[in-house]
Amino acid sequence: MYKDVQKDEWTGRTDSATLRSAFRFHQVVDTIDFKKQNIQPKQEFDNQINMALIGFECDEGVARNNGRTGAVDGPKQFRKSLSPLPIHNEYLHLTDYGNVVCNQTKLEAAQEELGDKLSQILLHNQFTVIIGGGHEVLYGHYLGVRKANKNKKIGIINIDAHFDMRDYDEKPSSGTMFKQILDQDDQVGYFVLGIQKNGNTKALFDRADQYGVHYIMEDQLRSHLSIETITSINAFIEEYDEILITLCTDSIDVSYAPAVSAPCIMGLQPHIVQTILQLVTQSNKSASLSIAELSPRFDIDNRTSRLLANLASNVYHDQAEVIQSQMEF
Repeated sequence: MYKDVQKDEWTGRTDSATLRSAFRFHQVVDTIDFKKQNIQPKQEFDNQINMALIGFECDEGVARNNGRTGAVDGPKQFRKSLSPLPIHNEYLHLTDYGNVVCNQTKLEAAQEELGDKLSQILLHNQFTVIIGGGHEVLYGHYLGVRKANKNKKIGIINIDAHFDMRDYDEKPSSGTMFKQILDQDDQVGYFVLGIQKNGNTKALFDRADQYGVHYIMEDQLRSHLSIETITSINAFIEEYDEILITLCTDSIDVSYAPAVSAPCIMGLQPHIVQTILQLVTQSNKSASLSIAELSPRFDIDNRTSRLLANLASNVYHDQAEVIQSQMEF
């Protein structure tokens, strides 16, 4: 249920082989094979800021949720789009830990595998991006964060058009994860931004209210983050010890992100998503971000993968600035 990524899969333009200020992501990445190497503890003062990436190759959750599949190829295309982007922090270093793979229909086992590996990665890196796969990646993301943060209160912030709180009596899917988590863990809170009225039944709104979910509708995020929204996000963050943030790409307007399972009409603008990510990841309580639903076969000019790579690059750099300000080099 795991496969490594080779260093030669990271390619891109090279402006200089020695001048650090001219480097791009493919020049600062190392790859680790979980099958062959033990992860070494991070060193706080080793002149680098340790960022991480792990992929989740899975379509099973989307298939169970009756969506259009294709996100299994998301991690590979994401790496291609991130590789040539420039590095703007001389201390930033990225380790690629390969991909957890969902074999056939064994979704639950793949989520457990992702959780086990992620818990190790989080202990040895300052920030980690998990790239799916469908939004079922979030459940594995949660398992890893919970394992690495025993007895802590975890707040989940989700940028999404959907609550993903359907029943899971028969089989969990990409539409059930948040109900699963809230049912089993009373030390978790849930806040979702970008909810679409036409993307959720009244029963799902009623369920969200029943579970005490905080949510902000898409039409409240059309042009900017209001003071009320920022205050609500900050208040939620303050309640928890660790913040897990997840982005379902189907929350972004289809004109910017066509390559998803459920294209979003009248979705969020990318700069709004970027602002939310920046607000949350700079809180000093967030160490991981999962990105879901990149389905390359539906993309146009790679616009979806390029958008997500740019968002991830900005998160890595924002985190590096925060970490650098707290460290002595």
